[in-house]
Amino acid sequence: MTNVHFHPSDDTLARYAAGDLDPASSIMMSAHLEYCINCRLRIDELEASYTQVLESTPAEPMTCGLTEMLSQILSQPAEPLGVEPVPISGVLKLDNKEFHLPRALQRHKDEIGPWSRLPGKIQRAYVSTGGKSKMNFIYMEPDSALPEHTHQGLEITLVLSGRFTDEHASYGPGDFIVQTTEHQHSPKTRPGQDCLCLTLLDAPLHFTSGLATLLNPFSQLFFRC
Repeated sequence: MTNVHFHPSDDTLARYAAGDLDPASSIMMSAHLEYCINCRLRIDELEASYTQVLESTPAEPMTCGLTEMLSQILSQPAEPLGVEPVPISGVLKLDNKEFHLPRALQRHKDEIGPWSRLPGKIQRAYVSTGGKSKMNFIYMEPDSALPEHTHQGLEITLVLSGRFTDEHASYGPGDFIVQTTEHQHSPKTRPGQDCLCLTLLDAPLHFTSGLATLLNPFSQLFFRC
């Protein structure tokens, strides 16, 4: 898939290539790579550059074997990330709908919790990944909206199917959207258009307008297992 407009930062790509991301962030990145040819090519470049650095760095006698082993690992990714689109497999069933999932998520199929309803015609299912960040599937029904909010930490959203919009842009499959404490928005779907996303939060949301502000004392509901 090539119609991806929002991508991880260069720093995040570099940390992924170096194996320096936490498990939940690595899952998000792996899923994004199955949609985005440009980021796959960038990862290939980064891994190649790491291999060159290792090969050009003089090694102490006791570490020669380790350097050679690391070089081989970096030069042979566990999964090919070539220029051809990677096929997407696995199905997530919700109500009467079926959604095809990236392989990175299909591997965690047994770690997906039950679906629950949130305000605004939105459903959520927790994904157990370990660590402090909370990963959730978020399903937005057609003509639904999440109240306007900001973030007490970092929020990463990966669109898996459908489309949603906010005050800043329209987001489709493969888009990797990063929101911080500086961002404020109200995600919504249009009539006849639903959306399935994967989200990663390291702190609860903070609602900023209307009656939704009354939910702030209970914002842990958006962050708990």
